[in-house]
Amino acid sequence: MQFRRVQRKLLSSDPQRPANLARLRWIFRHLPIGGRLLFFDVKPIAVKAYGGQRYTSAKRWVLARNQKTHGRFYLFVSYAAGSGQLHWMFLPGKGAKYVAEFLHHLRHWYPDAPIWVALDQDRAHPCKSHKTRQVMRDLCLHWISLPKGSPDDNPVENIFSDIQLMILDNSHDSHAKVTQHRISAHLRGRNRRQDRLIHVPYLYSKHSHNH
Repeated sequence: MQFRRVQRKLLSSDPQRPANLARLRWIFRHLPIGGRLLFFDVKPIAVKAYGGQRYTSAKRWVLARNQKTHGRFYLFVSYAAGSGQLHWMFLPGKGAKYVAEFLHHLRHWYPDAPIWVALDQDRAHPCKSHKTRQVMRDLCLHWISLPKGSPDDNPVENIFSDIQLMILDNSHDSHAKVTQHRISAHLRGRNRRQDRLIHVPYLYSKHSHNH
């Protein structure tokens, strides 16, 4: 039997990636008492039948090619490195206005903590949005951009994959509130789990970002 090395699904071509990950590792290892390193991302969710397996009395269940959706919303999630704690919100958009709304809640959830937020380089994020940068300054939130084209570097993507597999792929909801309720119940359960931590290799190994 031959064993083949499995490569990353997406490889970043960002030349700043090693430096970005090294900076994140340094921040994580030198957090002040009570400090938090939070990863952040947003997932668009359409309310529709996704397929998957389900119990049904029908002999065969076939999704319409052009099925009707029942709404769309955006799932905002933060993940705390070290504790695995999640916070989330459902918002109608993902622009700077809604990012700012989530950041205000983030400060409410961690009222006195020194916070560093790691996030990608989307237009609404502080790397490119003056409004978001100003909000973060006003809330005393530090930020660091994740490398371009490398979603695997963000542990929130693991959360989104889990939601896709465990919730969306087996859903056929007729209302956005139903989908949101199911996602929230799943994430609350995850916060109570002993194995909620996601291993982020580059936070612990100085060589782990080399692929």
